[in-house]
Amino acid sequence: MRPVISVIVLNWNGRAHLEGCLSSLWAQTYQDFEIIMVDNGSQDGSVSFVRKRFPEVRVVAIKENLGFAGGNNAGMAVARGELIALLNNDTVADPGWLAALRRATQEQAEYGMWASKVVLFDQPEILDSASDGLTVAGVPFKRGYLQPAILYNEPQEVFGPSGAAALYRRCVLEEVGGLDEDFFLIHEDVDLALRARLRGYRCWYVPEAVVRHKVHASLGYMSREYVFYGQRNLEYLFLKNLPFSLLLRCLPAHLLFDLFAFGHFVLRGHGLTFLRAKGAALRALPAVLRKRRAVQKQRRVSASSLLPLMERRWVGIKVEAAIKGWHRKKPSAISNKLSARQGLSNE
Repeated sequence: MRPVISVIVLNWNGRAHLEGCLSSLWAQTYQDFEIIMVDNGSQDGSVSFVRKRFPEVRVVAIKENLGFAGGNNAGMAVARGELIALLNNDTVADPGWLAALRRATQEQAEYGMWASKVVLFDQPEILDSASDGLTVAGVPFKRGYLQPAILYNEPQEVFGPSGAAALYRRCVLEEVGGLDEDFFLIHEDVDLALRARLRGYRCWYVPEAVVRHKVHASLGYMSREYVFYGQRNLEYLFLKNLPFSLLLRCLPAHLLFDLFAFGHFVLRGHGLTFLRAKGAALRALPAVLRKRRAVQKQRRVSASSLLPLMERRWVGIKVEAAIKGWHRKKPSAISNKLSARQGLSNE
C-alpha cells in the first residue's frame, strides 16, 4: 500500500545527526508515511549505519555528490507518497510534526505547500524560521529569524516553506520540475516556492508543526563559499522568476541592496568573493534567460498578485538579520550550508 507522505532526509557524512533525526520520525503520532534517506556519497559509514539501525528506511545511496537540490530530486524520483516532505538531517521533529502537517493538508486543501515552525535546537523558544519570504528587492529572508517563537503561533498564508522542514503536494513538485540543480545550495527552496507561486500554488504556515534545528545560519559567521553561492543565486532567483513588470518595479531596490551588500562584504573581507559571484551570474545569464522564458511561459498568475506577498521593509529585515547574526556564535548553519556544497542542507 502506498503511503500518504514520503519524508526525504538528505545526508552527507551526517551519521552523528541521523540517530536523533530518524528516531524522531519513528516517534511520530501520524504513521502513514515512508522515510527515504538519500546519501550523497558519505564516507562516514552513514549508509551502513542506517541500514543496520533503521532497516525500515529506504536508502538511496548515490556515489557522486549531487548537492542539496540534486539529492532531494533523487529522493523525489523514488518517493511513493502523494505528499512529499523535505527534512534536514540535523533536525529533530516533534512527535506531532507530521500529524499537524497532514491535518493542514485536509483543512487547507486548496494549498500546495505547507511550512513548518523551525526553532533552534538548543533554544526552542527562539525561531530559525516561520517560513521563507521574499522582499520587494527580490531578496529572500527567513520570516521570524531569531525572534521569540511564541510570536509566530498564528496559522496563515505565507510566501513559501523553508526547505529545512517543508511539505509539498507531489503534483506541484512534478509540475514545476523539482528543485533547480543549478543553484546547488542557498535559495533553492525560495526558487521552488516562487516557481510554484507563479503557477498559482499557495503556501500555508502550520505553527503546530515544530522542528528543532541543530544549526543556525548567521551572517556573522561566513565563508567564501557561502557568500559566493548566496550572491550568485540571488541573481538567478531574481532574473529567472520575476515577471517583467515586477522585475522592473523591484530593480531599483534590488540594485540598491546589491550596493549595500557589496559594502557589507567588503567590510567582512569578502569583497572579491562578492564580485566573483556577480561575475558568475553574468556569465550564466544566457542559460538563466532560457529558463526564464520557460518559467514565464508557464505562469498562470498576474504579477500584481505576487506583490502583496512580498515584504516591503527590505532594508529593516536585512539589517535586523545581520545584527542578530553577529551576536550568534558557533555552531552555525553556515557549516551546514557548506556541507550542502558537498551534498546536504538547507537554510
